Amino acid sequence: MNYLKYGRTCCVLLLLISCVVLNGCMKGQDSPATETNHVLSLQNDDKTTSYSKKLDTLVKKLHIVNDENKDSDTRQNKLEEFTQELNSLLNDPESSEMKDEELVEKFDNNLTILTKSFQLKSGQLNVRIVNYRAPKTLTDTIGDKYTFIQWWSSKQLVHAQMIEDGGPELTTDFVVRDSDQGIQLWLGGHVSIYHPDPVFVALWEFSREKWTQKEIVTDKIKLPDAWELNENTDEFILENRQHDSMSIGVLDHGDGFLIDSDDSEQNLIIEFSKSGEVRIDSEYSSALNTYSERQSYELIQKEYSRNGIVIKYPQIIKLKDIAKQKSLNQILKTDALEGLQNYADSNAGVHVEIDYEIKRQSERFLSVQYTGIHYMKDAAYATHMFYTTNLDMRQVSRIRLRDLIKVEKPFIELIKSGKITTVQPEQQGLIGDFTKDDLIQLLTNADATKGSLAEVEMESFSYLTNDSLGMSVPMAHVVGDHAEYEIHFAQIPENIRQNEKLWSELSSVEDQSVSTVGGEKLDTDQYEIEESQSFQTTLEGFGKVRFVSTYGYSEGFRKFFFFLLDDQGHILYPFPNFYGNREWVARYGGVEAVAFKDVNKDGLKDVIIIADVDNGIHGPGRVDEFPIADIYFQKKNKTFTTLPALDETLNDQGHNQTIKDVVQYVSKQRINVN
Repeated sequence: MNYLKYGRTCCVLLLLISCVVLNGCMKGQDSPATETNHVLSLQNDDKTTSYSKKLDTLVKKLHIVNDENKDSDTRQNKLEEFTQELNSLLNDPESSEMKDEELVEKFDNNLTILTKSFQLKSGQLNVRIVNYRAPKTLTDTIGDKYTFIQWWSSKQLVHAQMIEDGGPELTTDFVVRDSDQGIQLWLGGHVSIYHPDPVFVALWEFSREKWTQKEIVTDKIKLPDAWELNENTDEFILENRQHDSMSIGVLDHGDGFLIDSDDSEQNLIIEFSKSGEVRIDSEYSSALNTYSERQSYELIQKEYSRNGIVIKYPQIIKLKDIAKQKSLNQILKTDALEGLQNYADSNAGVHVEIDYEIKRQSERFLSVQYTGIHYMKDAAYATHMFYTTNLDMRQVSRIRLRDLIKVEKPFIELIKSGKITTVQPEQQGLIGDFTKDDLIQLLTNADATKGSLAEVEMESFSYLTNDSLGMSVPMAHVVGDHAEYEIHFAQIPENIRQNEKLWSELSSVEDQSVSTVGGEKLDTDQYEIEESQSFQTTLEGFGKVRFVSTYGYSEGFRKFFFFLLDDQGHILYPFPNFYGNREWVARYGGVEAVAFKDVNKDGLKDVIIIADVDNGIHGPGRVDEFPIADIYFQKKNKTFTTLPALDETLNDQGHNQTIKDVVQYVSKQRINVN
């Protein structure tokens, strides 16, 4: 009986198995495409998982490389693995599908990436340059640099090569083109990633499926007196003799670079012929100001405050033409308060806080930038506000973007080409999400503040600095509500410019007036001014000011104190405590040098000071005088700050003898004070 039951059970099982197999065969006969698609789907899932795993593994290794709590041998091993595997990852076709900003974010902003597309004889070539710098805590230097080039003609043909290993250079722009020698890659950038002084250009050629660095012949190059060239067979390095901050960008026609410096009137154009020869021309900026009656003026701050709305805005004083002054002030006030008429006389629960910054102030131009927040009762979050006013002081009129630029396809292509600078690095690449038609519509209507606050929030605006044109475009709230981009005047070709009369004066930097007045006068009974180390200068956010070095007494000991004064002697800004004041006594007449330079290349001039100190003891125990250097870094909010750790290293290692010593050392440090 048991055997019989067992036999019946086996028959049932065999019957079920046969049905399953038969059903599977029938399905295979009925829909072979379904089976094939299923297999391909599994293969694609495996491939995606594999790439994703490689990416995550690399990120983990980068974390170990950056972890100062790990021993150096472990970090060094992971560094070698990271660079090798990063090169392998860039050879994966899927990496080319990731946007620059996605890769940068994935690697915690440890990479800088720039991608361009070039039309060559052989077809379209996409090129991506990736920079990575190892942490200096691991290398005991400013950090070893690794540069990779990735290129592809289609998503299936992706290649990558590590072309640089070691050295300080950072590529910030590049050109790819056909030449008599074949496909050439010209890399341009800064010799130090921390301070753009000087710049370099290097040549690479493509042959046998790889890039090889080539010699650059410089014996025929003649430079203007303001510039010097450091000979090198693999690259040439250019430096301004005044050691000014420098920038480098690709020329509009794509066959060279434009190199300029902050303070020099002389720029360089480096162009490359089809045969690979290098030609350098100098470009002189000319100030064609024919206005005979130069009118000096100052700005004061006014404030509108009512029903939860606080808006600060500038007003002009001391303009000789009172009628002009009145009209200009009305424009400034109207623009500042535009859009509030619907809320000012209500209890709608509106909260608005807006402040302003003077971006450019000269005899002809005044550019004001407003930023702040707008919050409605019961709203989920506050909105970030941004708008501007640009004035033609002579014509007593507003200047809109379309008054300066032909907002057409060539200008939009210039914007999308990568020549613009993102004011907030985390917003880099966001403008690429706009279509050309969207940008044309936005920028054509830029600088129109008519309407409600909600309408203003969705508009585009422009502003002017001493050397650049700025533009703001609306963004989603999660990325900041708006994003600002700037492009150097020198990078805007003449065929895109509108109104050459304005441009003839716009391109020249004129002295700025003091942006604010007021404050207490410097007490000369308390502080003695060192006249030989006090200077008239122009600083962003302050305009034309007087920097004064003084001596005062704190707890019975002589110390150094530094101030910015207006032309009436009022204190505009007292600088933070000098580094040498902490433990030492100021030598009388001890301020040896003062310099105003944009050390960390953030568009704001910093102040470098070298002064002699001692321990204040006469006789046994005396310490002879020695120099102390300190750097005051200017921030976007117009204040200055110091970096004590940097000051300590700077002085302990003896990089404090001359201004050049200070700049050369600090140029090797990563500095961000905003």
